[in-house]
Amino acid sequence: MQSQINNKVLASYSVVALPIGAMGMPIAIYLPPLYSGSLGLSLATVGLIFTIARVWDLVTDPIMGIVIDRYGSRWGQYKHWVALAIPMVMLAVYKVFIPNPGDVTAFYLGVWMLVLYLGFTMLNIAHNSWGTFLANDYDERSKLFGWREIFIIIGMILVLAIPATMDFFGESSTPAKVAGMGLFCLILFPITVVATLVFVPDKVTERKEAPGWRDFLGILRSNPLLWRLLIADFTTSFAISATAALYIFVASYAFDLQDQASMALLLYFVAGFLAMPAWLKLTYRVGKVGAIKLAMGYTMVLQSGLFFVAEPGNVGLFWSYTFLAGLAFGATPTLLHSLMADLTDIDELKTGQKRAGMYFALLGTISKLGGALAVGFTLTTADTLFDFTPGAANSQTAVDGLLLIFCFVPVTAMALTYIPLHRYPLTKEKLTEIKHSPA
Repeated sequence: MQSQINNKVLASYSVVALPIGAMGMPIAIYLPPLYSGSLGLSLATVGLIFTIARVWDLVTDPIMGIVIDRYGSRWGQYKHWVALAIPMVMLAVYKVFIPNPGDVTAFYLGVWMLVLYLGFTMLNIAHNSWGTFLANDYDERSKLFGWREIFIIIGMILVLAIPATMDFFGESSTPAKVAGMGLFCLILFPITVVATLVFVPDKVTERKEAPGWRDFLGILRSNPLLWRLLIADFTTSFAISATAALYIFVASYAFDLQDQASMALLLYFVAGFLAMPAWLKLTYRVGKVGAIKLAMGYTMVLQSGLFFVAEPGNVGLFWSYTFLAGLAFGATPTLLHSLMADLTDIDELKTGQKRAGMYFALLGTISKLGGALAVGFTLTTADTLFDFTPGAANSQTAVDGLLLIFCFVPVTAMALTYIPLHRYPLTKEKLTEIKHSPA
């Protein structure tokens, strides 16, 4: 496959994904234990706040998608939005990752999570939409979003090295670990965004008329392929977030290996980094949907099997599971983003307008909603149905219930993903045919 984007642009576009990945991973994995354990909020309260914050994106994502599509600048269509998002994200990271314990209440966490997600929404939609301008080929898009995912994973690896190093030197305090990860993100954001803003080309999209809510609603009404991708993204995001929300708890209570959780997570993302090029090569052979199905099937077998063999103190099993699960990390989100970019091509051919912001706003909304409901569902179910309490001496029934949720809730969500992707018609050949057919 011949790439039309040189490696300098690919790297410059993708590098800002480093702190995006570094910031996103602790939100799902470390913040719930921090606020429900060290800072005194109940597990159900934390789960509810995370759910409300994500549902907030149902409002902000569509608005941001329309605004980004509508208002370019002399620097281009997307570049200034990335620049504006960074300070907002940095302020919220400081407040959420490095809180003053005396200030922490449910209201405090709720407000700053809303600000954090608003800034992340602006950054993520603008950055993803920018990618549709840079790559306009079926396989090239997979490569572009693959590079982006690789940098996200590198960010996760680097940020996880912080708590792993602290564990090695005997510092097990969760607040100290989260603060260290927050400081790392605060340093990384302004450094990496410079390359993205300076070296990545952008231009203002020419429009016959500015897009608005009618266009947004029209996209939803008239695009059945969009709905199929949104459903697939919801179920996969639910599965990923359900796993992430409970991983530290499972390591601590089902395996009794709390002191190894951070280092094991580091291995998880290293495995994802090593495997991503192989997933991209597989995509060129079997297509994007085929690769997604293989990644999910592999993970379903691994995750469900863990329930029957997990046991306290089994170091080899814990590390083996973590590495093997990491091999499939990133494949499905990367390829769903690439599929969504393909849909923006079809929309542009039909309407004469580039409306990538709206499409990625919808994808972001559904992804965050799936993630929020997964966190809320898993934490609340563990608390109310099995009486699992972080930081307490839990019964064997509570620990078994935790493991049951961890193994089979994500598997169920992944199984449902096969339904909207069954016989998905927009293949590489079909997209090429549509692009080259007479208007």
